[in-house]
Amino acid sequence: MPPLPRLPLGLLLAGTLLAGCSTGPAVDGGTPSAASSAAKDISAPDADADAAAADTGERLAALLGNTGGPADVVLLGDSFAAGEGAGSYQPVDGVADSLCHRSAAGLLSAPGNSTVIHNAACSRARISALGSAQQMQGHGNAGVPAQLDQLRGVRPDLVLLYIGGNDAGFAELLQACIVEDTSCAGDAVLRQATKQTLRDLRAPLTQLYTELGAWGAPVLVLPYPRLFDAAQNPGQDACGRLTPEELSFGLDITDALNSTIEQSVAAAGLPNVRYVDALEDSFAGRGACSADPLVVTARLGPLLNAAASVSAAQEVLHPTEEGYRVLTGDLLQWMEDHPS
Repeated sequence: MPPLPRLPLGLLLAGTLLAGCSTGPAVDGGTPSAASSAAKDISAPDADADAAAADTGERLAALLGNTGGPADVVLLGDSFAAGEGAGSYQPVDGVADSLCHRSAAGLLSAPGNSTVIHNAACSRARISALGSAQQMQGHGNAGVPAQLDQLRGVRPDLVLLYIGGNDAGFAELLQACIVEDTSCAGDAVLRQATKQTLRDLRAPLTQLYTELGAWGAPVLVLPYPRLFDAAQNPGQDACGRLTPEELSFGLDITDALNSTIEQSVAAAGLPNVRYVDALEDSFAGRGACSADPLVVTARLGPLLNAAASVSAAQEVLHPTEEGYRVLTGDLLQWMEDHPS
């Protein structure tokens, strides 16, 4: 089946399709969305996932040397750290329907998990949001307080960080792929501009890692998972509005961003700041175009639901609740394989 035609829907979604994409305030508030409900249906618990999740707190505490009590973990960064796509969003700074979308079902969440999680992450966050207030609708002129300011007095056993996707300009890339009539995959100017953006990102990322490392706690810098599966068979549905070439372009950008992040961690050169090279392929075989995705899908039905709500649009192309469980399992396995 050929890709769906470029509909006006793209004009509604391009600026908000990834929660980490837009740097400006959203245009409306959000209640639990259709995409949230869809994510929960997609991510119905299975026995294996629940069995792996049940001992999350105990495994993490043991890894961090906290056998006598629960571990304190800080989540920093953008939508992937906040838990966008998983539903169960919590109030942020007193705003019940905040578009920060901090989820109680995101990273390290598990039934009976004793881990104390301090989630200061926020959808749409850029690097600057860690040290400065982030503008977000519903939070007034002051915005959401700087993430590090929210954690004053916290002495974490572990810091988990997702950041850089918004600084890399995913919104512009999505707009080029979804709205424009021509394929973004063959746009040489766009590819070159993206390469330059990633080069420019190395210095601020390195500085951030250096600052976080000064806390003294272990800082694990997480890579963005590949949201699509690479192979598309001839004649197969190319994932709604995205062609196989555009999916390949998206994977190339994800890989290049993760490489930039890894190089920046190396440049910081701190023993307590490490890059987790184990989550990039966590969704292999179950990407956004698969029959059983771990990602809020980009097919037409969910996109139509998302067109009616900025809150729902943010969830598209983010992990489902089950997706975050898979990421958690892979993270814990990496920590066991790479003791500090």
